[in-house]
Amino acid sequence: MKRHWIIIATVVVLASVGAGVGWHLGVDRLDTVRGVVGSEKALFFADQRVKDAFASHGLRVETDSRGSREMATTVPLDRYDFAFPGSEQAARRVEQARASTGTFTPFWSPLSVATFTPIADLLATQGVVHRAPEGYWVLDLGKYLDLAKRDVRWDQLKGNVAYPARRDVLVTTTHPGDSNSAGVYAWLALQQLGGGAAALDEVVELFTDQGGLERSTEEPFEKYLAQGLNYTPLVLVYEAQYVDAAQAGNLPGNATLLYLAPTTPSGHTVVAFDEAGDEVGRLLTTDPALLRLAAEHGFRTPDEASVAAVLARVPAGGAALPAKLTDIVPAPAPEVVDSLLTTLDQRLRP
Repeated sequence: MKRHWIIIATVVVLASVGAGVGWHLGVDRLDTVRGVVGSEKALFFADQRVKDAFASHGLRVETDSRGSREMATTVPLDRYDFAFPGSEQAARRVEQARASTGTFTPFWSPLSVATFTPIADLLATQGVVHRAPEGYWVLDLGKYLDLAKRDVRWDQLKGNVAYPARRDVLVTTTHPGDSNSAGVYAWLALQQLGGGAAALDEVVELFTDQGGLERSTEEPFEKYLAQGLNYTPLVLVYEAQYVDAAQAGNLPGNATLLYLAPTTPSGHTVVAFDEAGDEVGRLLTTDPALLRLAAEHGFRTPDEASVAAVLARVPAGGAALPAKLTDIVPAPAPEVVDSLLTTLDQRLRP
């Protein structure tokens, strides 16, 4: 009888070990795909639900974060199966650095300015900020640039008790040579100022007057979250970063978001270098679970209803974030942006 139980116990142990080995082998059967992504998408790819969605298709996706424009200059692209910068223009530069097997644009996110309700109220008294009919905040780019051109300081704004600092009224950005968000911002400012040499000088000052510039949008936004007004009152971000932080409960007190007017769409674009990268781009574009999760992380996908439901839950100065934006200008041609940013890089990194 004792021998009978020993045999049963042995069978159970072997079955357990076999099951463990089988599970281990199942995990190992996932194909690892490596990508370099814009820092604003780091939290999306770190989400376990996103990892599980890729795993259901047999993929383990591992990513490193870099500035979108940095990808085409200092990143060793031969280490990766795909790159995922923040715009079609940055994607074109990546393709010039390494031949692609295809591109995909699964979602987009507008440029915005993360700030605080008392700052929005203050700038509203200056006519720089106003509420759209739907209630969300809008930053009038032309009027803001007029303040910047005149070197107006925060402590010179009448009635300012929110942030009476002896600092110029400037949006904190990244370096336009490294980061797509700053590059698009520079192009929008140049168009608003009328183009030409004098306008270019003013755009340069928007960056030089800030002092040191970070290399990716994640860095200033993380400081905004951690330090609030002790860091800076206005930070250029992607809408998705703000939404993602709101969903995680990480926004500082009185946080709100301003939408640039005008703005331009920034389509986050996968540049695939091989079949594995192609599969990632295809899944991001077509898989319902991944599209739903992208919306939850604040990116705008073709599923407008899902996007609107997410935006409606985000606190932003007493109004829901807009499901649709109206003051949008067409995205610039890649060669136009490249020419501008080459010039800015020469001026900002002599």
